[in-house]
Amino acid sequence: MRLLLALLLGAILPLLARDSSPAWVHDAAAVAPKTEFPAKVGSVVLLHEEHLTVGSDGKWSTTERGAIKIVQSGRHNISAWRAYNTKSGRIRDFRGWLILPSGKEIEYQKNSILDEALSAQYTYDEGRAKRLDCDPDAPPGSVFAYEVTQEEDSISTTDRFAFQELSPVLVSRFVLSLPASWEARASMFNHADIQPKVEGNTYTWELRDLPWIEREDYSPGFESIAPWIGVTYFPTTSSNPLLHSLKDWAAVSHWLSGFMDPPAEPTALVRAKAADLTRGAQTEMDKIRAIAAFAQQTNYVEVAMNITKGGGYTPHAAEQVLTRNYGDCKDKAGLMRALLKASGIDAYTIVIFSGDREFVHPQWPSPDQFNHAIVAVKVSPETVAATVLNHPRLGRLLIFDPTDPVTPVGDLPTAEQSSYALVVAAEDGDLIKMPRLPTSSARIERTVDARMDESGHLAAHLVTEFFGESGASVRYMTSHGGVDKLKQTLERSYSRRLGGVTLDKISPQDHAAEDRMELGVDLGVGQFGQFMQQKMLMVKPGVLAPDTDYVFSNMERKLPVRLESGLRQDSVVIQLPAGFVVDEMPEPVKIDSPYGVYHASWKTGDEKGSNQSVTFEQSLEVKEMIATPAEYTKIKDFFDRVLGSQSAPVILLKH
Repeated sequence: MRLLLALLLGAILPLLARDSSPAWVHDAAAVAPKTEFPAKVGSVVLLHEEHLTVGSDGKWSTTERGAIKIVQSGRHNISAWRAYNTKSGRIRDFRGWLILPSGKEIEYQKNSILDEALSAQYTYDEGRAKRLDCDPDAPPGSVFAYEVTQEEDSISTTDRFAFQELSPVLVSRFVLSLPASWEARASMFNHADIQPKVEGNTYTWELRDLPWIEREDYSPGFESIAPWIGVTYFPTTSSNPLLHSLKDWAAVSHWLSGFMDPPAEPTALVRAKAADLTRGAQTEMDKIRAIAAFAQQTNYVEVAMNITKGGGYTPHAAEQVLTRNYGDCKDKAGLMRALLKASGIDAYTIVIFSGDREFVHPQWPSPDQFNHAIVAVKVSPETVAATVLNHPRLGRLLIFDPTDPVTPVGDLPTAEQSSYALVVAAEDGDLIKMPRLPTSSARIERTVDARMDESGHLAAHLVTEFFGESGASVRYMTSHGGVDKLKQTLERSYSRRLGGVTLDKISPQDHAAEDRMELGVDLGVGQFGQFMQQKMLMVKPGVLAPDTDYVFSNMERKLPVRLESGLRQDSVVIQLPAGFVVDEMPEPVKIDSPYGVYHASWKTGDEKGSNQSVTFEQSLEVKEMIATPAEYTKIKDFFDRVLGSQSAPVILLKH
């Protein structure tokens, strides 16, 4: 009994009633939503506000407030979260309240606030976060409110504010208070432009009644959907050398160069390593490939140290990365630049956003738009590759990502292609668009030779060739997970499509010099055909080809549809069981739409002249685009027709 009482007291102590909540909490809790929300909505943000105050020296503090009303219990976890830098900043104050439907107010105690690492993946990390979780048993109608004040000694002249996450929002505002003689510029994204309310040197941007955002398959990234604002602020005139007016991309480049260029200077040890790596290299491209391969194999370790210097863009010295054989993306880029320079080849660091090619917006010059660093190698006309672009001031630049472990020189990860990125080259730096490789460079081709017996069992040999980036996942899985892991993954994939499957053998072959991955698979399907009255057999040759990657539901679409370009060509030949002949075959299919082009055909016989076989051939090209929700029905119809063709049956009769 005493133990039970102690446990109960321990559970409720963090929620003991204390002083009343501030007036702003009462004001927010009293606001009633104007409309009803879908049943899936678990909470409504009544208020989200952030007030950023900048000092004359560029240092800043911010107070964030939030009030969230629980609509349904158990829909999702509700919490307040704020990151900070342990070296230069602190969370000065963090308070939280829970107002129950009865009107009772509860203030969370300080020991309810957790202090945690930003991510377990960071081996070396100065960043942490404080988090306060709402009571998971709080009943519907409760309001969870919080207020966090953060101080930061580092200097920054840009900031971003997200007006919304997924939940509906009644009021969301960003307030910026600047010293006298400072000015501010702002860019609004994913929403019509709004003018701030200005009082003295305080600017306020506010949005109201933002609807719920429901996640949908194949939609653009969250940052391309939810409204947010990017703000740049700076003194009109300043004698402080640490205050940089990042009013254009050249200014951002000049600022970053001061952090990124010195560590990339070669030392005697770096020069010796470069000479060793390029010994025997006959051409400029040979040198680049040798150095790139070394940079790729340098161990990747997230190093989030000294992030207050240059917004986290300061790499370690190239010699240090070389001797320790590890570093993060900016370290690997700096090491590669140093090795290239020691070999007589200049290069620049490029900062880019990895994961969403629509993330970076040209109209807001800010280093806050990037999360990754790659390399632009200055090359002569003798070096030719699909990832070379011409810049009016910097010349011919070969783009390469030394952090990607499997993408060779001359190729670029798909998520980085066609995205905006900043070449860090002092005053000559520029925001440029990354190369976009042709769809054919990443095509997939599959040939299938299969044989069925009288019981419906099928034995097949599949050879799939992945060109360029289409083979990145298979190449990575083979080199890092091993053949056994690849076999397990393939077995699950084929089983979902074909039913009971056994993989007898897989044979991956990496033709890296040709940027081509070949995968051979021998598999068996226990029951491939469907017998009807023992005299009729129905088979679907198209299911042995890859699926479309796109399967759309019948739900109403609210978000845009993002299609990635792709090209595949497949040929499937099935030797029929003895005594069976083709009775019915589908008609050829030709579909030409704004979203893709698809051809499919069926015929009897094969290249060897045997009539005891069925051949299915298809080609599918998907066009890259972001389509409006109004186009959803047409997009779904196109891919439904493709899937229907792949599942079209061939009817066999037994003589």
